[in-house]
Amino acid sequence: MRRASSSNQRFWGGALCGLLFVALGWLFVNYPGLQEDESAFATPFFREWNFFAIQFGRVRVPLMQMSYVGSLKTWLYAPFIHLWTPGPALIRMPAVLIGAATIVLFGALLDRVHGRRAAWTGCVLLGTDSIFLLTTTFDWGPIALQHFLMTAAIFLVVLWSRNRSDMWLAAAAVLCGLAFWDKAVFVWMFSGLVFAGSLLFFRRVRKQLTARSLLFVAAAFCVGGIPLIVYNFQSVPKFVTVRSNSVLALDHFGDKFEMLHRTWNGSGLFGYITSDSADRPMAPRSPAEKASVLVHSVTGDRRTNASGLALLGGIVLIPFLWRTHVRDTLLFALVAGGVAWIFMIISGGGGSVHHAVLLWPLPHLFLAAAFAEASEHIRFGARALAATVVFLAAANLAVTNQYLFQFVRNGSAGVWSDAIYALAAGLRQTTASQAVLVDWGLEAPLAVLNRNSPPVKIIANPFANSAETETQRQADLQLLSDGKAIWVERTSGNEILAGVNKRLLDAARNAGFEQQRLNVYNDSHGRPFFQTFRFIARR
Repeated sequence: MRRASSSNQRFWGGALCGLLFVALGWLFVNYPGLQEDESAFATPFFREWNFFAIQFGRVRVPLMQMSYVGSLKTWLYAPFIHLWTPGPALIRMPAVLIGAATIVLFGALLDRVHGRRAAWTGCVLLGTDSIFLLTTTFDWGPIALQHFLMTAAIFLVVLWSRNRSDMWLAAAAVLCGLAFWDKAVFVWMFSGLVFAGSLLFFRRVRKQLTARSLLFVAAAFCVGGIPLIVYNFQSVPKFVTVRSNSVLALDHFGDKFEMLHRTWNGSGLFGYITSDSADRPMAPRSPAEKASVLVHSVTGDRRTNASGLALLGGIVLIPFLWRTHVRDTLLFALVAGGVAWIFMIISGGGGSVHHAVLLWPLPHLFLAAAFAEASEHIRFGARALAATVVFLAAANLAVTNQYLFQFVRNGSAGVWSDAIYALAAGLRQTTASQAVLVDWGLEAPLAVLNRNSPPVKIIANPFANSAETETQRQADLQLLSDGKAIWVERTSGNEILAGVNKRLLDAARNAGFEQQRLNVYNDSHGRPFFQTFRFIARR
């Protein structure tokens, strides 16, 4: 990749697009309730239990959240998590800032490699991408650090290719190691990047790399990923990250391709994070909500953007740009993204938006390089490029506004219910000995929002079953007998684990207990979503 002609002045477009991204993220922060996966990283601050931690004196330092998800995000939040009251802004805005930093880095990368036009194009398209915005803001993947670390690593590799200093490559290796620790599925993107880089730049890389350099880079990679390495050597059995997450899945190709398509066109989160309909539609209240409704009245429903058309246009341009300096970049983005996605789907991933979006910003790299270079070879190219980018950004923003409009009118969906805030507040006002959770998806949000007071406890599903040992049965009876324990469940029709409420009630009745209702908690649209109760011994 050779640098195109560009101004020597610093590129500020990335910062401007990053600020736009932060403003858009702020609009969404308070709508859906905290979700289990997006909150899990913060629970080690408030609970003794950790998936995997190491002991330093009296302190247990968390290393892993799951067998393939590390505690990097936990460490990054550590300096300030105790300074502010836990809530949606504290959990979500740092992720938005990480996304903004990714945009800034992406702009710097494009400016260095292909010039100012490409940098503006890429930053605007990425900064207005609805799925990138929402998956970063709510970061249940988690994906925010994945994007940042990958983009930064690519940027550092470009610096290494220009300056021939192994320190840049070693720094990139450290970031890749951190990305593996953050989430081991980084292997998808890493494989695609290495394959594409080796295919296209093998001769150039071979001239710059020595055996000593390779050892230095390998050591740097291990430094970044050392928490993951420690976990896999201490786990029983060893290398559990690979053992428990390695699958070969050759089915559902069509469904996964459709998910990739819906991620790219912006529609992938409708019905998942925000409801498509409402039995109790709400009127706008704040100026931002009123503006969203006004924009929607002009645009109508806009559930897809124009990215599919843009991608088709970029592919059509490849033959015309084949002899230009952007050819390698176009091929790199396509090959790296294609290999990563194939690896993703055959290893069991790709079935959800937060998997497919890990390919970002490679598609935006492709479009930015193709459109910017094409504009250099036609009359009025700068104007044509500006018009194209404005059109694509406007289509992106229309979809983003559709999400905001549906949050305002219909509310959130499924596990994202904002009734979690009323539930957490209600539990804080009690003297409960513990909050016993019946269904999935409540443990982390309540532990974070209430600083684990009252402490949360998950019960087995099914509860008090016939296969239990005598010790387990006694523990269940003791839990049912705890008159200060408050049990929490989703209301009928909102269960994640279908039938879990009835199974619990049947088990309690068989053990001689009956349910005593306490409170019902509604979401912001007045829909009952959570309910609390106690068990009392039947007389």
